[in-house]
Amino acid sequence: MKKGTFVRVLIVAAALALFIAPASLAAPPATTTMVVQAPLGLNLRAAANLSAPVVLVLRNGETVSVAGDPIWYQGIRWTWASVTRWGYTYEGYCASAYLANYPGYNEPIDGYTGNKGFKVIAPSGLRLRSGPGLSYYVVRIVPYGTILERTSTDAVEADGYKWIELKFNGSTAWAAKDFLQKVP
Repeated sequence: MKKGTFVRVLIVAAALALFIAPASLAAPPATTTMVVQAPLGLNLRAAANLSAPVVLVLRNGETVSVAGDPIWYQGIRWTWASVTRWGYTYEGYCASAYLANYPGYNEPIDGYTGNKGFKVIAPSGLRLRSGPGLSYYVVRIVPYGTILERTSTDAVEADGYKWIELKFNGSTAWAAKDFLQKVP
């Protein structure tokens, strides 16, 4: 082989090595699969935030891939998840409490530092209402495990429930105390 040809082959081989090496050396993120346990479906959101747009509603019993460490925000532990459906891969964040046997999942009181917190214990989420009673409109449904703080407003008896006012996203809403558990 001529010296000029050898040098060109060496340059091309080096260029290919530089081009291919980063892709082959990059370790894929550690993922595991989990099963969605949410009879009404589970929102997969664009960000770990109840105000973030819903990317897809995950089906009860659907298997998803999860990766990374959970994020604590808005009283909810969020997990990054992805699922492939209809030939597309959808990625986003969902509430960890609705994933079966999430490794290392603890009840989300671990991120709460206040002293007036109430954890949602309704398995399919809790309806926060505009007033103390079933006739008031639903402001938002928050998932199981969400921790909300109580205001100083007195509780109200209505429709067979004791209603308490809670702080949520800078405003307030009412919830039936039967579906809440006091956290330290």
